[in-house]
Amino acid sequence: MTRRLLDHNPLTGEECWYEYDHHADSMTITHTQNVDGILEFAHGKSLSNATAKGIKNDMWHYARVPNAIILEMKQKHGVDFFDKSQAKKMFALLNTEYSHFKTTEKKHNVR
Repeated sequence: MTRRLLDHNPLTGEECWYEYDHHADSMTITHTQNVDGILEFAHGKSLSNATAKGIKNDMWHYARVPNAIILEMKQKHGVDFFDKSQAKKMFALLNTEYSHFKTTEKKHNVR
């Protein structure tokens, strides 16, 4: 199997890999991202109680979602992070499976 790095973004930690399997005569493009810094930021922000006033009295920084997770939401769950009509599904995923990227302990539910 041949694996090659196609691209690396040092600012976001994103990488794009090309992999070719000679036995199966198939290729795979994989996107990865180191999200450790984003997780640390989100956890620290959620502990800071910055959203204590609530959304009616202030703005919320609800989550910091890395590009790799946005792509995973699309591929694994069929949810387009940027489509307003899918906001209810997107927030449901953020409140459950991807809650560690939230910057608040509160939950936002779209009606």
